Amino acid sequence: MLAAIKDFFYRHRRKFITTGVLLGSGIFLIKIVQYKLREFQERQAKEIAEKFKRMQHFESTERTCNQTIVGLSPTVSDKALKDLSTSEVLEKLRSNPDNKLELWDELKILAFSRIVALVYAASMLAVTLKAQINLLGGYLYKDTVGQDDKQITLDIQTMYLSTIQYFMGDGLDRLMEVIRRNVTEVMQRYSLKQQLSLADAETLFWSIQMALNNDEQSPTKNIAKYTLPQEVNRNDVLGQMHDETLDVLESAELIDVCLSNVTNGFSLIVDKLAEYYAEAEPSQTIPSTSKSALNVDSLSNINNIKISLAKLIPIVNGLTSKALGSLVGGGPSGASNGLNGLEVRRNDMMSSLVARFMQSEKLKTLGVNVYETFCQ
Repeated sequence: MLAAIKDFFYRHRRKFITTGVLLGSGIFLIKIVQYKLREFQERQAKEIAEKFKRMQHFESTERTCNQTIVGLSPTVSDKALKDLSTSEVLEKLRSNPDNKLELWDELKILAFSRIVALVYAASMLAVTLKAQINLLGGYLYKDTVGQDDKQITLDIQTMYLSTIQYFMGDGLDRLMEVIRRNVTEVMQRYSLKQQLSLADAETLFWSIQMALNNDEQSPTKNIAKYTLPQEVNRNDVLGQMHDETLDVLESAELIDVCLSNVTNGFSLIVDKLAEYYAEAEPSQTIPSTSKSALNVDSLSNINNIKISLAKLIPIVNGLTSKALGSLVGGGPSGASNGLNGLEVRRNDMMSSLVARFMQSEKLKTLGVNVYETFCQ
């Protein structure tokens, strides 16, 4: 019996060896597949956790960015309105002087320069801080996950973000000088008695924007020269961050976002002016049932209304007032606009501009792109 069994195994030994090898290989392959599957699942879980952590950090960075823009905008607005103040000219006009025409021409330049300065200043502040804070956020994220050996200390963070102070001083001075020069050139084509429709007013602002775009010192094409100092403390990390910020500010994407904001800002101004045009001839332009809601017929009538430049100047000057809500017949001065949990007061032109810019998808996308670039 034993001999028969041995003889059977001996005769079929190759089949048993082959079967054993195949079974062993199969088990080995199953083990490898199971190991690879676990490794893939762990890697996927890690990537999801990292993506969630990065998303939370980005959202925190965005909130900080929005708060910073809103917090600094009043300072920028106050300086622009103070340096381009119309109070002195208005006071002289009230005394009915002999040089009244000259004073009206001066008021014309100042009124339009003020509102144009707010549009450009708000846009440049928004895009610069969006670039800076998201770049810094990317660096800080790499620090937290240990991807970078650079230590972004609190001192470095403070020095880096404090460079925006340049814009609050010399940068704004240069900006207002360029704006006033271009506004003067454009406004020389318009006489005080000239009648302007709403479309004409829009063309006027478009002409100022084109003049500034074509200027050698164009604010939108040379943002960094206005918002950041050319020389900084050349700490290795700080110097690198400064150079990278300059690259971002000179990028085509950021310039496009800044231009888009400016165009959007002038659209906001024209919308505000439309309310005055609508009230210019109430009996003809606004139905008695609803003076706040403009229908198609009302809009058609508005386009036919013309206001002399002399009457438009005080309106434009008034739009830069701190009491914009009541001036344009809008909501109460305490009205606000919720933006990602951040309350933005809408009672002055600068706040309205900043709030509109921060709702721009282009500006939001810019922040995402900068953050993703520097957190990897």
